[in-house]
Amino acid sequence: MIQKPKLVVIMGEDISAQDLALESWMNDLPPQLKEVPLIYLAIPGSHDSMTYGITRSSKVAPDAEPILHRLYPLFRGTILRWTITQASDTWHQLLIGIRYLDLRLATMPNEENFYFTHGLYGEEISKALTQVKDFVDTHPGEVVILDCQHFYGFTPQHHQKLMRYLLNLYGPRLVPRQVDLKAITLNSLHRLKMQVIIVYRNESVYATSEFWQPQMLPSPWPRQDTVTGLLRFFENVRRHPSTGFVHQAVLTPTASFIIIRWISSLREKCAVPVTRDVLPVLTEYSPGPPLPGNSSVGIRSPVNVVIGDFVDMNDAIFPKTIIDLNMKLLRNTDIVHHG
Repeated sequence: MIQKPKLVVIMGEDISAQDLALESWMNDLPPQLKEVPLIYLAIPGSHDSMTYGITRSSKVAPDAEPILHRLYPLFRGTILRWTITQASDTWHQLLIGIRYLDLRLATMPNEENFYFTHGLYGEEISKALTQVKDFVDTHPGEVVILDCQHFYGFTPQHHQKLMRYLLNLYGPRLVPRQVDLKAITLNSLHRLKMQVIIVYRNESVYATSEFWQPQMLPSPWPRQDTVTGLLRFFENVRRHPSTGFVHQAVLTPTASFIIIRWISSLREKCAVPVTRDVLPVLTEYSPGPPLPGNSSVGIRSPVNVVIGDFVDMNDAIFPKTIIDLNMKLLRNTDIVHHG
């Protein structure tokens, strides 16, 4: 029998331990934290979540740099090593506590279906998105954020078709956008049986009230290829108290970065350094609302969603670390008694 991964957290001052099964960590949070606004909780996510579906048979996608068309047939293995950012499929990511999925979508010429993409085509979207539906159906205390980040080769008609598909798939499970995001808590969503938030980063979002606008969950790209640069970016982050926020805990390799590390991989040269050098610094951050001095130098913005590459590495240390940050809220009575 496979043992479910667990997160051991220390509760309060009395060093009493509570085990949270990662697949149901939201449901298992202390009652006080279920009344904290969702935008003030720490939520682990995956970056380029669907790249696990990219294989040696994948075709070059519309978001690829032009030179990739010439290099891909010659250096297929190397390009795959620097393109794939996740090893676990959607279902396993959800089981290890990931609650935010970063979606990049593309059309394919002479095809009706939509595909995930990251320079190369991944899988057709229906299997992964149906896994999300099956997961929330079987885990009533969990909430999953689907962030439709980028669209390639899309026309207005494609957006209409995709939005209809998402609306039909998730239906009453969707959390509609509203003015006051601070009113959305795990308890309020549980009472309404709402479990899926869709952020749709295209002007088509205004055609429905069921999807969130991009400004409701800002996700600035650090565009850094060094740990020092990424940490400096985090220090300069400033977030608004009325919105959520995504900290992208990822290193972005440039062409020159890859060339001098040609035989290595994104996992070894980007994900491993983040796990080793950035994740320990993130343990010094806290979730919760931005404080009045948030704009001051030296005041760190609190975290909400934090995303990473290869989130299953080292026995899922990434989601475990981010989830554990929520326990800091138990020491802040102003936050836990928000309701």
